[in-house]
Amino acid sequence: MPNNRQKKPRTVKLTGLWLVVLLLVISFAIRQSEVIRIKRRIEEAQAEINYLRISNSALEQQIEMMKTEEYIEQVAREKLGLVMPGEVQYIPVTNSQEK
Repeated sequence: MPNNRQKKPRTVKLTGLWLVVLLLVISFAIRQSEVIRIKRRIEEAQAEINYLRISNSALEQQIEMMKTEEYIEQVAREKLGLVMPGEVQYIPVTNSQEK
């Protein structure tokens, strides 16, 4: 009988050790999946930042182009119908009855 008593505590200790190891492995796996998810979110955010930087740069170029005298004159002529001093604006008239 003394041998059975010695085996039981040892078996309980081994079972407890395996349980602790299992819990550590599960905890590690959960943390690892969280790390992977966070890395993916970081990569997505960096891609969005790069896209927004490119878009911002294009908008800044467009703003600079819109500040030029040539662009302002073009808009004034085409959209507002303005003419420079001394110029005469001609408006073509079409007869809707002629075909």
